[in-house]
Amino acid sequence: MSGALAISLNGELLTGEKINQAGLAIADRGALLGDGLFETLPIWNGQIIWINEHLDRLSQGLSLLGMDGPKANLRNTIKSLKPIAIEHGGNAIVRLTITRGEGGRGLLPPVTPSPTILASLSPYPQTMAFADVTLATSTIRRNEGSPLSRLKSLGYLDNILATKEASNKGAEDALIFNNQGHACCSTIANLFAVFDKTIVTPPLKDGVLGGIMREKLLDLLPTHGVQIEEKSQTAEQLKKADGLFLTNSLRIIRRVTRLDNQVFETSKNDVVAQCQAIMRAHLQEQFAITL
Repeated sequence: MSGALAISLNGELLTGEKINQAGLAIADRGALLGDGLFETLPIWNGQIIWINEHLDRLSQGLSLLGMDGPKANLRNTIKSLKPIAIEHGGNAIVRLTITRGEGGRGLLPPVTPSPTILASLSPYPQTMAFADVTLATSTIRRNEGSPLSRLKSLGYLDNILATKEASNKGAEDALIFNNQGHACCSTIANLFAVFDKTIVTPPLKDGVLGGIMREKLLDLLPTHGVQIEEKSQTAEQLKKADGLFLTNSLRIIRRVTRLDNQVFETSKNDVVAQCQAIMRAHLQEQFAITL
């Protein structure tokens, strides 16, 4: 696994050259069919951030797929990587992947699956958090009727194609709409739009993943006097927004500086900046972290 500091494969911790010797079984349904889920979460200053929230979401998704597994095993897998993160400065990214394990030919899952649990540890780039981003509208549509739209499933081809499309248009990420013409998210983040003093984010029913940072802001911002609501948004409505920003657990809050040909004006005291300041203060208060 290129760039990894360490991996844990079914409870075996591997570092150095042993990382490249690890591999999945050739009949693993995760590799063959994308039959599995994943989570990514940060380690900052040697602390595993929001582990409970990520494991809760993962457990709910696994239950939906009929892959109930012991949460303690997943927690211990993540924690096994923490000492190595500390050895490399304390900041790192954990990706936890769960597949249904090996199976025979065909789509029907095995009656008693033996899941594969793979976790990788990678360096956390210093410039990742709060970095600005540019967006291009994707021609790919998100299926809001599919349960997968609200899960972090291994099937990411729509997101990959949308990312390539955005890159070809000179943007860093893609804005994805659903089949009803409502904005959903970017390829890797939840979407928020600013209208005067009100922040709007698409509802889960539009095919939106319940992001950890999204939920944090829905709870946190009202306590600071910021009005926020869940509401569907069309492309025409987003054109009238005063600003946009994206959120996820690794990048926190990213200001969108451009969507297609629309450039957003920015200031040090606008609503997006206020949200970033609120979250920076929250991270400092809760984890003694400065990003």
